[in-house]
Amino acid sequence: MGRIRYSQRRAAIARSNNPANPNQNACAYAVAHCLFVHDEVRYLHTWGDMLRAVRKLWSMRSVASVVGATKGDKSVGAVRADLMKHATKHSDVSSYVVRVDGHVILIGRDGKTMVDTAPRIRDRRKVLDVYGVYVKPSALQRLASKMKG
Repeated sequence: MGRIRYSQRRAAIARSNNPANPNQNACAYAVAHCLFVHDEVRYLHTWGDMLRAVRKLWSMRSVASVVGATKGDKSVGAVRADLMKHATKHSDVSSYVVRVDGHVILIGRDGKTMVDTAPRIRDRRKVLDVYGVYVKPSALQRLASKMKG
């Protein structure tokens, strides 16, 4: 998951859905803002951009195999119960970043959506990636100062 080429980046900026800042897509920006990392990187277009931004302040590990979302056949609605079970076993997880086709969602420990810029009543979008977001001990002071404002 390397960095994208200049021509690919220009194309991503051209089709960005965020007129206020075309360097960052609206859904990725909303998730990054909730995690206090929206200003950590310049670009937020790809999954790699999202991982890089979040990992500046948090630890992020894939939990797709644990929750059974490796084949891309589970929907967001179906994975919620598995995320809640995972959260009860792992007290250090703060939330989950879920990637679906062309979109990113932030789900809390309780399985409820924290951030979704394209919400659904019955969410049948197929899950492509699920990452647990954990507090990075080395970044606790930076996180606390960002939370204060």
